[in-house]
Amino acid sequence: MRHRNLFTSLLSLVLLSLWGCAQTTGGPQMVTLPSPSPEATSSQAQSTARGNDQSAFEAISGQGYDAGPIAEPLEDTDQTLTTRLALERALEWASEGLRLYQDGDHEAARRSLSDARIILLEADLPEAIQEQGLSVLSCALSEELRHHDLEAVAEILEVGARPAGELEDRELIEREVLRILRRFGAVTPRAAYLDVFVDEVQRYIDFYRGHHREFFERAYLRKHKYWPAIEAVFGPRNIPIELGYMALVESGFNPRARSRAGARGLWQFIPSTGKRYGLRRVDDFYDVRMATEAASEYLLDLIGIFGSPSFLMATAAYNAGEGRIQRCLMELDDPFEKRNFWEIRGCLARETREYVPRIMAAAVIATDPRRFGFDLPTADELAETYDLVTVPAVTRLSTLARRAGTTVAVLRTANSDLSSTASATPARFFPLYVPRGSGERVASATAPAPARADETVVVRAPASGARDREAIEVVVRSGDTLSEIAESYGLRYTQVAQWNGLSRPYRLAVGQKLRLYTSGSPGANGASAPHLVYRVKRGNTLRAIADIFSVRYRDVMAWNDLKSISLQVGQQLVIHPSRAMRVERYRVRRGDTVARIARRFGVPVRDVLTANGLGSRSLIRPGQSLLVYIT
Repeated sequence: MRHRNLFTSLLSLVLLSLWGCAQTTGGPQMVTLPSPSPEATSSQAQSTARGNDQSAFEAISGQGYDAGPIAEPLEDTDQTLTTRLALERALEWASEGLRLYQDGDHEAARRSLSDARIILLEADLPEAIQEQGLSVLSCALSEELRHHDLEAVAEILEVGARPAGELEDRELIEREVLRILRRFGAVTPRAAYLDVFVDEVQRYIDFYRGHHREFFERAYLRKHKYWPAIEAVFGPRNIPIELGYMALVESGFNPRARSRAGARGLWQFIPSTGKRYGLRRVDDFYDVRMATEAASEYLLDLIGIFGSPSFLMATAAYNAGEGRIQRCLMELDDPFEKRNFWEIRGCLARETREYVPRIMAAAVIATDPRRFGFDLPTADELAETYDLVTVPAVTRLSTLARRAGTTVAVLRTANSDLSSTASATPARFFPLYVPRGSGERVASATAPAPARADETVVVRAPASGARDREAIEVVVRSGDTLSEIAESYGLRYTQVAQWNGLSRPYRLAVGQKLRLYTSGSPGANGASAPHLVYRVKRGNTLRAIADIFSVRYRDVMAWNDLKSISLQVGQQLVIHPSRAMRVERYRVRRGDTVARIARRFGVPVRDVLTANGLGSRSLIRPGQSLLVYIT
């Protein structure tokens, strides 16, 4: 999510001015930057090596990153991509491209100039200057190169003959692009649009396997840690999984990423937008599941805002903002008939025009990384070598290595999101690769004290009159009351008392087992289908309730024969969860917050709020009992 920082845009102008940029009253002109040092541009080999050494996490889709106040740098050579660094790197690569052009190596020159154009987008230049493209660098070139027209050379090289292997790549890329466009629900563009779009996708593929190779490889390895969470959120919402590669473009699959503009997390939400989608505390932005759910909700809302069935316009709006897309639609002569990404593309800023191709390039490479020159392990291959465990608290690597029977160096090598000097995990709930076979030892050694909650077991009820019912066995905990237990399962406490032979005053003993029965509903084969009864709380909506159980609110209406979405506090709803679930009651401890409780159980904060009739500003107190629905 690109958020232009006014400060850095002004800073870029100041830097250009200090570097001797010429300005006239006719508007922004070409600027002068310091020429790169001879050491930086003396040879293609040196430049390429420097680019690879510094590429990881330096230029992630328009964002400059640091790892946050808790996390350590991801690598010794990792740097935040400042405005100055982006300009200097663009100049370095452009100079490299011109030298290669003079030497007759036109293919290598084309790639260097293409990469320079891409990295220039990261400098937060004002849009009017940004649209000048490589020309903005011309007067900063060294004397022997200044006679070249950078843009003209780049254009000549782009239309020149391509190697046979690259033409084969293009055919494959075009097929994959068309497949993904269909998945996005996009109309097939006119041939002229498609040719340009495929060229842009191919340019970003070259960028990822060239100057930005190390970044892509490290990000792709991190992807395996977080991809299951993305699939779990996008799948039920029918969001194309290829949009998961927005996280590669936004943050390099780094949940601790922060941008210069204050955007945070895997999906780079700024505070104002994050708050609209339930990310209220700083830790919420770094919570992969919560942030992914927020991103999915935002994308779906953008689909609704623009009335387009295609995710392309929503994706562009994710980068540019809703306002820019609305202004572009207003410029169309028929904003209803032509309401699609291809018609407004020319109106978008260059960085947004290239945002979608950048995502598409990552998705295309991911279909077959080896085909595009990446020797990267698959998730299955990683599973043959490593176990993946979640370390709940910041823990020293030496302790984890000892538990895993390995060395700190092995842990650093296995986890590309640890720096080469890291001494501890960078944050709470950090996913860590450990040697295969050691996962259980590490997990048990780092597990927090178990939260006090019900242990539930689903069994078939043998009681007379309880056919086609599910019996749930609940273990009584300290402080539990019969009414609270009954409410947890949408039951009346008198029913629970009757089933368990209890009489007034319904005293319970810690460790006592209670059997609760819920009625079944016919499944496809006539058997009882698992379900539960949910009691509506204050402030609940059908959509919020449905989200807890990963079902559609329309299904909840059908199961309960509801004619409208209106609900009454205390109303009982039959719910058929989309996956196995259990209900737990948690007794609030001193120092607890709703967010901490949600993280403890691995559920979204908003689900805990909904299940307990709480608002975002509600206070919880020690001893209070909260319901938690867990998949």
